[in-house]
Amino acid sequence: HNEKGGDGDTDENDSDNDTINFNNNGDISSDAVGHYRIPSSSLYNSVAVGGTWDGVHYGHRKLLTLAISSVVPNVGKLCIGITTDEMLKQKDFAELIPPLKERIRGVRNFVDALAPGMKNRIKIVPIVDAYGPPGASVAEGSKKNVYVGIENDFDALVLSHETLPTGNKLNQYRVETLGLEPLKLLCTRRTEAHGMSSTVLRKMRSQSRQSKSGLREKSQSSDEITDKVG
Repeated sequence: HNEKGGDGDTDENDSDNDTINFNNNGDISSDAVGHYRIPSSSLYNSVAVGGTWDGVHYGHRKLLTLAISSVVPNVGKLCIGITTDEMLKQKDFAELIPPLKERIRGVRNFVDALAPGMKNRIKIVPIVDAYGPPGASVAEGSKKNVYVGIENDFDALVLSHETLPTGNKLNQYRVETLGLEPLKLLCTRRTEAHGMSSTVLRKMRSQSRQSKSGLREKSQSSDEITDKVG
């Protein structure tokens, strides 16, 4: 998958033309997603994807679809990292980001509906650092590994072109610091001419709130004037 597109801050578009094919086990077909046949050489045993997941919009759905479709059928697994509330305090319009539990629920509902046969092979993990489980120490008894129960045996990472530099840094860290193999980086492709990121969508919601608040204040002022005149 050398596709480019969106991630935790991904594209949003109202038209979703992706179609998913399922096999008899309820998994996504191992060789078909949308109209693109996925060769077995592009399937991985342990796939990771991460983000804020502020509302599962079109760009997020593309990311999760690519992640699920890149997992080896029946035995492969997927780890979905979701940034904790604490990690998001410095993000633009952070006050408009839903709490972690709500974001986890949105992602879980989507992936369970998309690939019900993979429920037991998909883990959703709150991430508390820049790299998440793929950047966790594999040294036995290491205190640096905060992701207990998640084995760092990943062989692929799904991400957007916006976060590709972070993926490259993660690979460098894995090789130079952890002594691990670099991950195969799988990027979604931006196909929307007017895609909007999660940040842009939060900005629009903020502006909408401010506009409504301004209208309410004007209405109240008008009522007060009317009362005084009356």
